[in-house]
Order: sequence, then structure tokens, then C-alpha cells
Amino acid sequence: MKYNPRRLIEMVNLGFKWEALFELSWLCLSCFTCIDRCPQGADVGEVVFALRAIAARDGNAPKGALTMAKNLIETGRIVNPTASVSKQRATLGLPPLEPISEVAKIARKTGFSKILGLK
Repeated sequence: MKYNPRRLIEMVNLGFKWEALFELSWLCLSCFTCIDRCPQGADVGEVVFALRAIAARDGNAPKGALTMAKNLIETGRIVNPTASVSKQRATLGLPPLEPISEVAKIARKTGFSKILGLK
């Protein structure tokens, strides 16, 4: 999703405030610079995380975010290792990367996997 401030402003002007907020929340890099700069001392990062959670619950998460979340639950990693990484690990005598099952357990207990429609 490419950041387009004009589109977000148009959405707000047309009355789509919530939609604009949801879209904007996915553009946040979680650097927490906003917390340092907020004159009210608000925890803007927590607001962004809450908006993301609401959007995800309502099925409005970007496809890329859903793919990363599913990878995290299934393998314990956001990005799966490439074939070249696996080959390099073998060359170095390292074992293949196994799924981290504890992540799936946490996702089930917290309800995160249910939000994503996974078992």
C-alpha cells in the first residue's frame, strides 16, 4: 500500500474517516517517534495498534499483513527462508530451520489465529 496523503484527505472530506484511519494505521512503521513528538503526551502507537486490531477483526487488513501473520503462526517466522538460505545453512553444517510451534500455541490461546481464520 503506497502512502498517498491526498487520497487520505479526500477520504476524510467525503466522510470516510474510519476508513482513512484504518488505511493510515497500516502505514505506521512502529518507530514510536509520534510518542516523542505528541504535545499531549498521548501514546499514539497504542492507538495505531488498536486500529489495526479492529481492522483485522473486521477483515480489513492488507493482504501482505495477513500473509505475514499466517507465516508467523505456521512457521514462527514472518518471512520464510529462501531456498538459497536453506542451501547456505546446509553448506555451513547448520540444521534446517524447523517451525517454532510455540508461536502457534500463543496465537491459538490469544485468539489471534481465529481472527485470521486459522485453526
